[in-house]
Amino acid sequence: MEELVDKEVGEDKKVKKYSLMYVDDEETNLRVFKSNFRRFFKIYTATSPLDAIEMLKEHEVHMIITDQRMPEMTGTEFLEKILPDFPDVIKIILTGFTDIEAIKDGINRCGIYKYITKPWNFDEMKAVLDRAMESYQHAQDSVEHVKELEETNEELEKKVQERTKELNNINSRLIDSIRYAGELQKSMLPTPRYLKRIFKDHFSLYQTKYLFSEEFFWATSLNFRNEDYTALAMLEFDGKGIVGSLKTLIADSILNELIQDRKIFHTGDILKYLKEELDAAGSNELACDIRASMILIDNNSKTLQFSGLNQELIMFEGKKVTVFEGDKDVSSLRATEVELKPETTFYAFTNGFYNQENPDGVKFSREKFEELLKSIQSKKLSEQESFLSQTLNDWVGESGLNDDLSLVGFKVFD
Repeated sequence: MEELVDKEVGEDKKVKKYSLMYVDDEETNLRVFKSNFRRFFKIYTATSPLDAIEMLKEHEVHMIITDQRMPEMTGTEFLEKILPDFPDVIKIILTGFTDIEAIKDGINRCGIYKYITKPWNFDEMKAVLDRAMESYQHAQDSVEHVKELEETNEELEKKVQERTKELNNINSRLIDSIRYAGELQKSMLPTPRYLKRIFKDHFSLYQTKYLFSEEFFWATSLNFRNEDYTALAMLEFDGKGIVGSLKTLIADSILNELIQDRKIFHTGDILKYLKEELDAAGSNELACDIRASMILIDNNSKTLQFSGLNQELIMFEGKKVTVFEGDKDVSSLRATEVELKPETTFYAFTNGFYNQENPDGVKFSREKFEELLKSIQSKKLSEQESFLSQTLNDWVGESGLNDDLSLVGFKVFD
């Protein structure tokens, strides 16, 4: 057992007295060592490794110092022999300069803490032994600390299990609510049947990374007296998670009011009022940056009007491609108007498709996206949808989506 002895280090301060075994076949070396260090350590001595092994069975020893050259076995052989039964004991070996290479070879094999070359002096030896005991005590403190932690963890586990059960119930209700919000969001998207009614031909891709989405597209038609309009909006909110998805639900109501009730038919004004209403909905914590585009088709005059806020519209007339770029700020929103021609195809989209990353972290890219659309112009829109979906799946692979995406392709008339 460790002894507590008074040592001249302060006012009656008690320190641990560690036990040390010194193994050497020369008794003179044993007597000199014991004379020098018995004040600091409880010392056991042995003149042979076999005697040392028997003594280790009877006494608790914290550190072993052994000579390398002994008749029965070398110091490294001795330390290697006792290693399985005494793995935590600090092991130091004394050696001459000619044996250093052999000692180095056995350091890892025997778990040797340090080797000291002979002849040693008191100061060198004392410094090594003090550091060794500090290392030993640190390891023991760590073991004791682990034991204390294990006991504490047992108590905590019970509390954690109880709390986990409570949190699981809460999380289950929360996930159900989020899932409901996601389903509600999807239910508000224009149905394929409705899009088929307002467009000559169309397809739509809408995929989300999570249960809900920060993206949304919206469509409506207005037939009143001499007015005959078709409207399509593409919305994307940035960086607010579920807040963005809630904003899409609010946007649905605002767009219906602006077009159906207030009958605003300027796409730039629609986006401007939409952003103002969205910014006013809720506190500053609910504010979201928005990218949006608004398309308004006058079926009487056969014209299409477009405004974009950091979003684009792509138009294909046969092999000819035209990109209508949006504006960077809501204060400078323009409305671009084009005359509709037969067999013209339009694509409204968020940046989700071309921001998708493959398993190597490479984005699909905006340029590749436009080239992809060019390559499928000879296909029917239903075939284009299948081709785009397959291309997307091949690109992201098993890593899955890293961003939501919305893409609507449509023709107004033949």
